[in-house]
Amino acid sequence: MTSLPEKFIEYAFRQRRKFIERVLKKSLSGADFLVAFTRHTPAIISNGRAGLNGSIKGVGFVQKEEFIEKTVNRLKAFLKEKEGLSRDEAMKRALKLLLDEVYVEERVDFLKLSSLELAKGHSWANFADNPRASILFYTPPSTSFEVRARVEIHEDDLYWEYANAVHDVFHAGAKNRDWSRTPAYIFLIEEIYDNSVEAMGKKIWPVNPDG
Repeated sequence: MTSLPEKFIEYAFRQRRKFIERVLKKSLSGADFLVAFTRHTPAIISNGRAGLNGSIKGVGFVQKEEFIEKTVNRLKAFLKEKEGLSRDEAMKRALKLLLDEVYVEERVDFLKLSSLELAKGHSWANFADNPRASILFYTPPSTSFEVRARVEIHEDDLYWEYANAVHDVFHAGAKNRDWSRTPAYIFLIEEIYDNSVEAMGKKIWPVNPDG
């Protein structure tokens, strides 16, 4: 399949890298921080035994399989080291680590998004029955994308470790968690629609060359 549209990669990946760079430089206002953070927290729609459901979850791209193990090892090493650091120093090093190891475009598998299941509620019940999801991004005032995907549940493998490690590095000021309680979802992207004002739900990937 062809690569994802540049417009979506710019929105969902490159602008998130720039967000982390600005947080590291402390060049974001409170309002700018909240608006930029919406790229990380779409609504994930599921439908199964728990009924039609929408849930706000943190998502991010995963790396290509040949890079995941080394990246996980580096992230886990940091999570051990941070216990001896102050909160501010831990956060500073965490953001730098994410830029150097995670937000590296050449390593990213742009056909896969990941998220953690922190509650095991409606989404968890639904995906066990029906592994289909619609992921709705919205950044004010008018940017929106819908990603339709097939869902895999991972509980004890490198994808699971990767999703948990990235989450905990980003939240470096928090205490280390028990990862066995938080399975990972891998969303295998199948379709993308541009729901922004100027596009009004136009399908942008994959595109039929015959129209």
